[in-house]
Amino acid sequence: MKANLQIGRIGGIPLQFHWTFVLVLLWLVFDSWQPSAGLDWGNFFWLLSWVALVFVAVLAHEMGHAFMGKRMGVQTEKIVLYPIGGGAFLNEIPDDTRKEMWIALAGPGTNLLIALAMLPLLWWGDSRAVDVLSAFVHPTGNYFLAGVNHTTYLLAVFFSLNVLLGVFNLLPAFPLDGGRILRAVLNRHYPRTRATIMAASWGIGWALLLLALGFYQQDVFFALGALLILALAMMEIQVQLRRQRLEVATVKDVMQTQFPVFQLHIGLRLADLRVAVPSNPNTPILLTDAWRQPHGVTSAATLHDKELDNYLDDDMLSILGHAQWEGILPNDTLLVAAEKMEHTNLSAFVVLDHYGRIHGLLPLSTVEEIMHGK
Repeated sequence: MKANLQIGRIGGIPLQFHWTFVLVLLWLVFDSWQPSAGLDWGNFFWLLSWVALVFVAVLAHEMGHAFMGKRMGVQTEKIVLYPIGGGAFLNEIPDDTRKEMWIALAGPGTNLLIALAMLPLLWWGDSRAVDVLSAFVHPTGNYFLAGVNHTTYLLAVFFSLNVLLGVFNLLPAFPLDGGRILRAVLNRHYPRTRATIMAASWGIGWALLLLALGFYQQDVFFALGALLILALAMMEIQVQLRRQRLEVATVKDVMQTQFPVFQLHIGLRLADLRVAVPSNPNTPILLTDAWRQPHGVTSAATLHDKELDNYLDDDMLSILGHAQWEGILPNDTLLVAAEKMEHTNLSAFVVLDHYGRIHGLLPLSTVEEIMHGK
């Protein structure tokens, strides 16, 4: 089952719904079900109109990020809508703090501009719209809302949603947009990783404050939103701490300089190589071609895999096929190695200099251990 369902494109950007939207539909049915009469379609479509307005406002927010990103030279891979909000997945986070601030501001800015454009319509349109807005602001007040036109009511709802999304996302609580703006400001005075940790720490503080407010107001959804911000901020701090560990170490600090090397040649069988490899199953093994250039990296565990038992008498060159390896420089940081790891299924990198001279091997397991503080 795919995680996201693509429903089209807006401005060339794929628009997707996360599969958890099924939970929203289940909630709509549950809330509209009458044990004695079955599904109350009137209530169902009324709730559905609310849900639709929420996600139109969220979509406008994310499109604001995407279009500003495009203006700043940053492409958006996709926009995904979730039951609890949405996300515009940019291909990169710009190093230019000014660009990052504009992209972050564009989301809540779009919502606030929509609300500003609607204000004359609500104020000078149906006079009951002001009553609806007053009831939203003071839900326990004495407001007579019976007979309000459905269109007027929904316009007031959409106005309120855009104001709420715009203002709430400007809170300096990473990963909200305000927190990203705070990170961009801090990044002018601190390294990127340090600035992100500081902004995420503010996010934790704001999340705890919002959580307390949610409990005080006995608002479950508000409290859940605060918990989500808290969880995302804590996860971001963990990611950045890992990044710090990888930034301070270089490849040459942890690479293996002692490792077995086998030169491939016609007639070298898998059975011959199995006999010659070291006993340690996880030791990385470098395979080279006739010119002693890298052809691939393997291990005793891989060569002894039972799935290869039927190829014992086959030539290793025919088993391996074309060369498959990835190089990395000795002075590269382990952060570079970690980023390369995301795009490869190899077990180790070949460490070589600009002249192509081999200096060692960097097992990916070593990078993962340092990443997790082991």
